[in-house]
Amino acid sequence: MSRTIADLTAGTLIYVDEIISGETVHTPYIYLGLDDNGNARLLRQYAVLTKRMHSSNVASYAGCEMDLWLEDTNDGFLARFDAATINAMVQTAIKYVDYNQSPDGTAQVLQISRRCFLLSYSEEGYGDDPAGNEGSSFLPALKAFYLSQHPGESTVSDNNARITKQENESAVYAWMRSAGSASNFRSVYTNGLASYDTATYTSYWPRPALSVASATIVSDEGADAIFLLPDGRRTTWNVEAKMAVGESALRPTYAKVALDADGMTDVTVQVCNNYGDASPAWVTVTDGEAAALVNTIKETTNWEIGVRIVAESGTNLGYVGEPIVTVITEQEG
Repeated sequence: MSRTIADLTAGTLIYVDEIISGETVHTPYIYLGLDDNGNARLLRQYAVLTKRMHSSNVASYAGCEMDLWLEDTNDGFLARFDAATINAMVQTAIKYVDYNQSPDGTAQVLQISRRCFLLSYSEEGYGDDPAGNEGSSFLPALKAFYLSQHPGESTVSDNNARITKQENESAVYAWMRSAGSASNFRSVYTNGLASYDTATYTSYWPRPALSVASATIVSDEGADAIFLLPDGRRTTWNVEAKMAVGESALRPTYAKVALDADGMTDVTVQVCNNYGDASPAWVTVTDGEAAALVNTIKETTNWEIGVRIVAESGTNLGYVGEPIVTVITEQEG
């Protein structure tokens, strides 16, 4: 049965479709749980690219270069998602420390609403920023995710769970949205410790977080991988069918199968001559070629010809037609 993202356990790996170089890529995210506003929080497993926070050394998150890029659906990070996924995202209230909004430079905790953003100092689980709380900690989810990816380990340190990596698994310096001063944003170092660096620094990486409606559907329990299904799509469209196609008093020795399978990949077709048995003797058939049916025993009165088809497509537009089977029996051969 269908389930929502809110039914998942915090720390679960979930795949979200991103469009990268014109191709749809199943991209791994970490489900962090529900945020303080009851919206589902997803964190990209891997950082995206190196990018500065601000064009000048001003550590004010709202409206900074990074904030605008993350929210941009035309040329920024949100341009990676199709309309259905964008529609599944919701504005959620996030807090951030800013030292530039008061005449005397006193730190303030401000609030804005965003769909895509960076995690804060407190959300990374370092505790409240000295200037105030910027949201509840997601560190338990980060630790649960780490342990799920390292089954031989039973514990993980806070800092190891916070480490951000790029796709080649190398640790990188990752930005947070929190300010450490008027000109510096906080960051997660490659060892998981917190520090801060100037807003114009260009060698640090963003690790985007998404706010998604808690009622968004995900793939059913028991699947090998969990996918976000914002419009009820099936990210991997599977066809698996078995059917009896005829019987004969004489033993079928060869079979050829013609199958119309448009828009499908990884199509496997098998045929047997004892479909009525408890364990049919399946033989894989190459398209356009006859396969030898070497099985010589059966549990039924007649020989029963059966076909099994397994196919997969990246969309739900794939089509598999009815198979046409041609057989040669022992007497005819």
